[in-house]
Amino acid sequence: MRLLGRKIKPKSDNSLPESFQDGQPIVVKAALSQSVGLTRDHMEDAALCLVLQQGSCEQNHRIGLFAAADGMGGHTNGELASSTAIQNFVETLDPVKLGDRESFDPDEIQVTLEQAFIVAQQAVLDTVKGGGSTLTAALVIDRDLYFAHVGDSRLYLVAEQGHAKVLTRDHSLVQRLVDLGQISPDEAEIHPQKNVLYRALGQTDGFKVDVGYQQLEKPGHLVVCTDGLWGLVGEKKLLEIVRENTQIENRAERLCKLANDAGGTDNITVIVVDFF
Repeated sequence: MRLLGRKIKPKSDNSLPESFQDGQPIVVKAALSQSVGLTRDHMEDAALCLVLQQGSCEQNHRIGLFAAADGMGGHTNGELASSTAIQNFVETLDPVKLGDRESFDPDEIQVTLEQAFIVAQQAVLDTVKGGGSTLTAALVIDRDLYFAHVGDSRLYLVAEQGHAKVLTRDHSLVQRLVDLGQISPDEAEIHPQKNVLYRALGQTDGFKVDVGYQQLEKPGHLVVCTDGLWGLVGEKKLLEIVRENTQIENRAERLCKLANDAGGTDNITVIVVDFF
């Protein structure tokens, strides 16, 4: 596994303000936690957790880039596929160069994200025969959120109070059956093919990148994670921990621990992000 990250200084208080302050730049803090799990002997997940303050004195941007990849294809191929996906994605996107721009067009940024995924897809096809990987990425630029997704890793947008939603849709067989009304969400949880994906990096048939954009209107949180977390930790408990008034590193580590306490049947990767 290749892990790209940057240490984030602890935050003394997780209490977020009720609204953004006019004229004040957004603050982004993030923490990454991973575990091999309890039943696997190697790590096939890879992740990226990067926070930048970028620009000149006249034009200062806050940028956060967060991504998780869950490799498939066996010990060597899965590990290589996920690390290849993350490395080629970030090198193509080039967040440092991106931050030098004076302005950002949402459509253009989404196209840039999609192209970075396509480069990552080709790299996996070229270098990891028989391997594949999910890839889910969130890019925060000032008060805008851009995201791209292939597979069944997830991105959650969590309001400090009230609603939370999954911004990504699982590209899995059981999710398609749920969408078609052929099985219920409860049946999907125990379906024998729940981990079968119909779309992933490394697959050629039907490859397509889901991209999206959303303005961040109020302070809140993001969660980027692999199915080793969301498959074992219920959404209600996940959101409860994300909103806790504790250090962000503690919240990320606690989510990993909960997944292990629930059986740890897969590699676990979670990135928790606060923005305010």
